[in-house]
Amino acid sequence: MKNKKVIPLLIVFSIYLTSCGNFNSIKKNQLVIEKLDKNTPSTSDISNEKKVLTEEEAKLKALEVLEKYFNIKLYLTEVGSNVEFHSSSMIKKYLAEVTPNSYSKEQIEYNKSALENGLYEVNFYNKVENQAKDTEFKYFSMKIDSKTGECVFFNGYYNDKATASSKSHIYIEEAKKIAEEFILKNNIGNIKNIKLVNENQRRQNEGVNYRFLFEDADAAYKKVLICIDGDTKKVYNFSIGVMEIIYFPTDKW
Repeated sequence: MKNKKVIPLLIVFSIYLTSCGNFNSIKKNQLVIEKLDKNTPSTSDISNEKKVLTEEEAKLKALEVLEKYFNIKLYLTEVGSNVEFHSSSMIKKYLAEVTPNSYSKEQIEYNKSALENGLYEVNFYNKVENQAKDTEFKYFSMKIDSKTGECVFFNGYYNDKATASSKSHIYIEEAKKIAEEFILKNNIGNIKNIKLVNENQRRQNEGVNYRFLFEDADAAYKKVLICIDGDTKKVYNFSIGVMEIIYFPTDKW
């Protein structure tokens, strides 16, 4: 009997869609969700993968990060995007390749959510090459904790014109100040009493960028690695927790 009821409803729904030509009332980043059956399992109910957020929810979390941290507002209707899930076993495999003495047990314990529940990798990019010439960014990549929704890794590729037009670059002390203010303002890594652990300056072609490792002076297991473009003064990369361990272990400095 349920099947007989569903078919007419689907027909009515399809007629309704074909008769509506204007969707302007729907906000650009609004998700339209149909609840077809209470017994239909969602992504967040798949216990073996331990996902909590759905892919669409992870995508919206990533958009929130861009707007909150960088004052960049993107619309899903105007950019390309893709989402990939990194399982707990995959992250543990990456971690196993890092020298154990380069991180502490406290660091792992602090970021155990990612190790237990996995991460979503969310990428936004310009749909066409020509579009990149008229926009500030080319590509953003973020890793979102699938349980907490926290962004534990960010990488931004900006339009090269912004760097090329810079006549001079900032020096390391100013870059350090930008990094500190960004971390404290946005509560990156939950650091309250910020302390510089390491710093590095790198030149690429005519440009220069700076890399800093900070920790909480009262809780050294809370660490943030952050990178500043010396020409644009932009934060183009940061990683915390297990991502900081995997991507930038101490022996890579």
